[in-house]
Amino acid sequence: MPLPDLTITCVDCGGVCYPLGWHPEDGEVDDGEVVPYRCRDCNDRWDVVISDEDASAPDY
Repeated sequence: MPLPDLTITCVDCGGVCYPLGWHPEDGEVDDGEVVPYRCRDCNDRWDVVISDEDASAPDY
């Protein structure tokens, strides 16, 4: 799977979050891999779990 976004929006304060020193060796990530981010404004940490599931599909 391709790399996730290099920045995400913090859910708590709306600031910009950056990966915490994380960079895969081959430029790809595996399903289930956890990518840690830190918000530059409020310092909250967010762990994003990479998934190849279709997020738009309803879960019944």
